[in-house]
Amino acid sequence: MKKQINGLLIEVFPPESPKFKSPLVFLHGLWSGSWCWRQWSTHFSNLGWECWVVNFRGRTGESRPETLAQLTLQDCLEDLRQVIHALASPPILLAHSLGGLVAQKAAEEEETAALILLSSLPPAGIQNRSSRPLRLLRLKYFPLMLLRRPMRIQDKDFSRYWLASLPEDQRASVLRSLVPESGHLVAELFHPTVSPEPGRIRCPVLVVAGGEDAVVPAAATRELAQRLGAELKEYPHHGHWMMGGEAGEETVRDIHRWIIQRLGETVLLAQLPES
Repeated sequence: MKKQINGLLIEVFPPESPKFKSPLVFLHGLWSGSWCWRQWSTHFSNLGWECWVVNFRGRTGESRPETLAQLTLQDCLEDLRQVIHALASPPILLAHSLGGLVAQKAAEEEETAALILLSSLPPAGIQNRSSRPLRLLRLKYFPLMLLRRPMRIQDKDFSRYWLASLPEDQRASVLRSLVPESGHLVAELFHPTVSPEPGRIRCPVLVVAGGEDAVVPAAATRELAQRLGAELKEYPHHGHWMMGGEAGEETVRDIHRWIIQRLGETVLLAQLPES
């Protein structure tokens, strides 16, 4: 089911059998959109969760190039705030890559039940540019970044670094779905300027790292978890794109288990008394 919030396109997946009062809100990363979460949102809705899957502005509509030319992380944060304010209960934010930065900033001010960060881009102050893949990509795409125009990463680069752990037969569908991205947002990958304040994030936090992540090395993710005082879950054979294949299903089950164990009865719907 698709929903519009002030022009923002949201995909809503109702639970098969409602069990939880906090909805899951999914946030995508660079060059991506709500489509990247369809498999996961189906799994979670089958487990009883209501899933709201966000498209940051510039993913749809005829004005996409003009919107992306101006799009900043602050705009994405405003998009997320609008979604949170439309919900009946504080959500659990489940964010990938750049979406992790947006989720952390939102959790500083908005009431959230929990924060789950998958391969989140490190904020300012955590060294991530030292990885060789990012150094190579920065040199290659730096001229385009200077123009601050919407830009696409080449399929071969996205496949090599983002999709490294994804089976070959699944990569083509991901690559076909990639969209141009705001140069302002891409700059956060190479020169992070956003620095969330951990002391203002009061909800439980789970940080998920991939041992084969070429975009955000596990060491940077560990440092992020330490800074946030978060629980850390590492998957040695996961890369940056954690949403596909059988490994993705395992991660869904682990995240579901963590939420139940960490939040307990506070996240459960009240049971109606038997007549």
